[in-house]
Amino acid sequence: MRCLINYKSVEKPLPFEDLTVEIGFGSGDFLIKLAKEDPKGRFLGFELSGVAIEKLLRRVKREGLENIFCTRLDAYWGFYLLLKDSSVRKIYMNYPDPWFKKRDIKRRLTKRENLYLFHRKLKEGGTIEIRTDHYPFLEFTLEEASSLGGFSSYLEELDTSQPLTKYEKRWLSMGKKIYRLRLVKRGKTLIIPELRKIKEVKDLFPHKVEKREPDLLALEGREYRLSERVHLKFFSSYEGKGKKLIEALLSEEGFVQKFFVEVRKKGNYWIIDISPHSQVFRTENLRKVLELVAKEGFKP
Repeated sequence: MRCLINYKSVEKPLPFEDLTVEIGFGSGDFLIKLAKEDPKGRFLGFELSGVAIEKLLRRVKREGLENIFCTRLDAYWGFYLLLKDSSVRKIYMNYPDPWFKKRDIKRRLTKRENLYLFHRKLKEGGTIEIRTDHYPFLEFTLEEASSLGGFSSYLEELDTSQPLTKYEKRWLSMGKKIYRLRLVKRGKTLIIPELRKIKEVKDLFPHKVEKREPDLLALEGREYRLSERVHLKFFSSYEGKGKKLIEALLSEEGFVQKFFVEVRKKGNYWIIDISPHSQVFRTENLRKVLELVAKEGFKP
């Protein structure tokens, strides 16, 4: 398996056991350090920055590392879609965004919903290790873990006698406090029924429309609510020889995909499908998008 995992097409779940995961690996220094120290281990990084992904890939190739994997995916969906239950031994979160404002607290990485999912993927005795300089974020994390159950917690303040990065040493020399929190999986948690879910399908099955002409201009700028937490918006449309395209954005439970719907002429009818130039994670709601274009993107 290559270092960069294409979550849209790879067979799921990944065939990994005893995995170490870093959420938001940034420069990649920490992940590479772990991989070098344990050549027999397997290490996976989740990151949203394309620039960070490219930098990591170059370093992995240059240094000949074969035990590092990464994917450009939000951590929640990465754990949900790619990892088997009880397959992770350690999760690292180094200085995650604390989302300071009250209205943004729901976006914190350690909210109860996420901890519930991380707990499921951890082996018994597996650990979540968090480093942060924001104590209110720690308090929030401890409260969420306590209300969920299933974790033992260990908190310490770092000092210069411990292994530190050059940035941590600099921060400590400036008088800044740095904290290390370990959450260890111990037993079961409460069940969180509102866990966000999406379902992958093998095929999308293109739609066929006869005796009507496409009118994608009528869809431009329109928004649709496909279900309670599934939203669709269309943008600009384009026209070519025997083919029409319209750009769409689909948000399913916060999982966002942007792609083109293609309407192409074939004989006496039109075929509606996802453009082959748009690589997507195939979900049930993408089928609904194609059905909607067939219904509302054609002249009566």
